[in-house]
Amino acid sequence: MKVIYVIGLPGTGKTTLMKRFMEQYDWTSNRPIDLLDSHVSGNIRVLGKYEVGETYAGTDRLSMAVSPKAIEYIQTRPNEVIIGEGDRLNSKTFFSACGEDLTIIHLEVGDETRERRYKERGSNQSDKFIQTVRTKVSNVLDMFGPRVTLFGSEEGCVHSFKHETEEDTEKIIKFLKNLLTY
Repeated sequence: MKVIYVIGLPGTGKTTLMKRFMEQYDWTSNRPIDLLDSHVSGNIRVLGKYEVGETYAGTDRLSMAVSPKAIEYIQTRPNEVIIGEGDRLNSKTFFSACGEDLTIIHLEVGDETRERRYKERGSNQSDKFIQTVRTKVSNVLDMFGPRVTLFGSEEGCVHSFKHETEEDTEKIIKFLKNLLTY
């Protein structure tokens, strides 16, 4: 099993990136286990709900109780590439359960871009919610990103990308597609 998960603050383009990635494949909607909606194309499974016209998609459209079900599911899928994005499964607990073949894609944008995107989509997320996500992202970066240990430096499994332009989106999709092969 290979898990690829996209994290970042609201407005960094996680859902936009995933929708653009998904345009390149034919998908079948699927619910392999209670609460875990997904889309499948061959051995690729995208977690979450992606419906036309929805501002918030991906794992953010899943039940608040989905995390234990998602962990149960991923631990039984040796030949799947599982991809997700959003805040719902963005946690140290979920990522720790993913094992060794985990890649976390961390999206970053400037404050001006993020604020513009909030306005464009009519975001009504509270400052408290955004700060909570900021803390979760920071905790994941600390635990799974690069770090220096007594034995030298460890690379970690986090890859950070600036996500401001169409060119940035294409670069990240290319990186993501390169991860799809075993």
